[in-house]
Amino acid sequence: MKDVNWAQLRNEFPALANWTYLDTARKTLPPRCQETAMQDYCRDIRETAGADAWSAVNVAETRDAMAALLGAKPAEIAFTKNTTEGLNIAAHAFDLRPGDNVVLTDLEHVANIWVWQHWAAKGVEIRFAKNREGRLPLEAFLEQMDKRTRVVSTAYITYGNGYRVDLATLGKACHEHGARLVVDGVQGAGVIAAPLESLGADLVAIGGHKNLFGLTGTGLLYCREELIDELKTPFLKAPVAPGSAKASAHLKSQFDYVRTAHRFEGGNPNFLGLHVLRRSAAFIAGIGLPAIESRVRELTTQCMAMIKAAGLTTLTPEPWAERAQIVSVPVPDAGGLMDRLREKHRVIVNVKDGALRISMGFSNNEDDLQRAVAAIREELAT
Repeated sequence: MKDVNWAQLRNEFPALANWTYLDTARKTLPPRCQETAMQDYCRDIRETAGADAWSAVNVAETRDAMAALLGAKPAEIAFTKNTTEGLNIAAHAFDLRPGDNVVLTDLEHVANIWVWQHWAAKGVEIRFAKNREGRLPLEAFLEQMDKRTRVVSTAYITYGNGYRVDLATLGKACHEHGARLVVDGVQGAGVIAAPLESLGADLVAIGGHKNLFGLTGTGLLYCREELIDELKTPFLKAPVAPGSAKASAHLKSQFDYVRTAHRFEGGNPNFLGLHVLRRSAAFIAGIGLPAIESRVRELTTQCMAMIKAAGLTTLTPEPWAERAQIVSVPVPDAGGLMDRLREKHRVIVNVKDGALRISMGFSNNEDDLQRAVAAIREELAT
């Protein structure tokens, strides 16, 4: 793992000169490369009438870049608007029957509950793995699974306390039970270095606007290659027949209907959003996901120590294998405290599940954490 000048990289995030921003689990501040990518896109439209901005070759290159960054094959990547759209595709993609069941968890974002509820009216049971003091060990899933379990869907990293699910172990158990594993991966992408193909998941939905530094309205769905042809729902393009001629449309057009995850896409893509996402992928790759994960681990560990030294507790597990960029802190009147931190101290955090949620990225530093914890202590003392 190469050495990284984190102080120099911080300069790529101009907003940090004026704000202590610790809310990356909601949205990340845009780096300069996002701004320049949008400027280049607009300049091309002005100067060449969109020859580059609307180029399908660039869409294919973005697909290649995201696949390389996240550890997947380009054919396994479909572009979406956001995490919810990816989960919605997954939640309509299986041929479930009355008496089957789908297992979710009681720590899910509502987006990963809403999309599955249509099955209940069709006789499919929706079950919930119950957390153990904020954790979701394998046993929590196994106790809800049986021979009629067809799908298990969970967040990789929970949006509230930031617990990280052991997907590799869960995926193995799902496949042993003949079930598919669908994952809300938005909080892990750009933070955890594990390749998508190593997670044991069948489908992973990811929004681009968090630690991938994309615009809102961009995202992707990873679908394991062996599963792509099995997903048959009315709004997905039918796969081509086995043995039919391969096409190369994706090299010249944004449309590619040939046995790849691209069949989950329809119509024109978000050209601007994908232009930005490609530039952001290069930015992240230049740093390296292993270095980013190491940096986030260091910062969150420091944050948890500072919280403890301030006489407060966290709801986030301490072992790194069970967490990522989120530190959840139970405090009285968390919503009021969040507002005061912003208005009086220019410290931006969030509130989830009634607790203060502090989340950070590699552009943060120890000074950010010290300012935030000092401001929290001051406000709690008044």
